Amino acid sequence: MGMDNSDEALVVCSNKSSATGMSIMDMSTGEQLLHIPTCASPPHGLCCLRNHFLFASQIHRHGSVGGGAIFMWHLNKPQPPLRSYPLEAIGPLSCTKDGVYLSGGALSGNAYIWEVCSGKLLKTWRAHHRSLTCMLFSDDGSLFVSGSEDGIICVWSMISLLDVEDLSSSSILHFTLEHSSSPITGLSTTSSVSSSSGLVSSSKDGTCKVSDLVLGRITRTIIYPQSITEIVVHPTGQILICGTVHGTIFINNLHFEDQLVELQGHK
Repeated sequence: MGMDNSDEALVVCSNKSSATGMSIMDMSTGEQLLHIPTCASPPHGLCCLRNHFLFASQIHRHGSVGGGAIFMWHLNKPQPPLRSYPLEAIGPLSCTKDGVYLSGGALSGNAYIWEVCSGKLLKTWRAHHRSLTCMLFSDDGSLFVSGSEDGIICVWSMISLLDVEDLSSSSILHFTLEHSSSPITGLSTTSSVSSSSGLVSSSKDGTCKVSDLVLGRITRTIIYPQSITEIVVHPTGQILICGTVHGTIFINNLHFEDQLVELQGHK
């Protein structure tokens, strides 16, 4: 994430068992800029909106009716978070680049989209048969992508989501990608060499797949020797970085069969 003075900052959030909360650190000096001890988000349950707000889902939050909560902090105004209590526990979160929409995925398989400025719930629907694990919006905000424990990736048209009154998923589903039989662990957008919008997905089975969001099909499969837990695509759209269950980090080119670079340092 970037701060107001164009410096870069790193946001680190622990899981519930770690009890260290969330820290924001200066990337160049390692200095801790802000620490929030009360935050404990599930995987993909933290997102930064326009570099001004942090949203974090909290599962099994005490006092919530549905078993969860969403907290929001203003990065430039140290103050207690704004709290929202959805109808059910929310795991992954995502937001559009323009900061207009926020999405959340439930353990039940339901998906939610809110309008950020008003806090209004715009859409809720049955997106998957199992828990949602990660989600994102396409770079232009026209598509919403969700991944689940069922190993399936669903791509939804935002126009259909916001315009269609019928809540059945068949009426608003754009297309599906069957990644694997293992849970989806990561989603990231990328621009391919042909300038079309692309998607990279990872799974616990140790595969990453590159898909074309225009054609609606998988174009490349990359197989790793370890289960993938997280992926990041470099802003150039050329380099894929994968974290694994055993702590190894793999780096390779998305478009060529380059030799893998392995980073060792985590246990």
